[in-house]
Amino acid sequence: MLNHQQIKTQFEALETLQSIQKQVQQMLTQGLATTGLSMREWEVLAYLDQHEQASTSELADAFKVTRTLISRNTWRLVQDNLIQPQINQADRRIVRLSLTSNGQEAIQQIARQVQVNLQDFDHNHELGTV
Repeated sequence: MLNHQQIKTQFEALETLQSIQKQVQQMLTQGLATTGLSMREWEVLAYLDQHEQASTSELADAFKVTRTLISRNTWRLVQDNLIQPQINQADRRIVRLSLTSNGQEAIQQIARQVQVNLQDFDHNHELGTV
């Protein structure tokens, strides 16, 4: 059984983690600000970067949202030439989405900006000691 001091220490650690999570979210948001991408659109790009391609159903499952919502998110990315649909010739109902070269560049640009923000945060908050 935990004593009062152990509970207090765990609570403080949780508060610290929540603070770091909030800061990381802000850094990502700042990185996205210059791109005009929403957080969900960024998540879709990052998912496709990691998995190379996916269907809207796979994306909806991964993000635990409806296919309709994912379709709205991906439509803008297709229009902005960040992702491209690939229609299965054997079954035209199957559409796989993948990053375009512009999408890959966007991922790299945002990752660089987030890295700069993270380094600034580390210098200001000494993340290495957390």
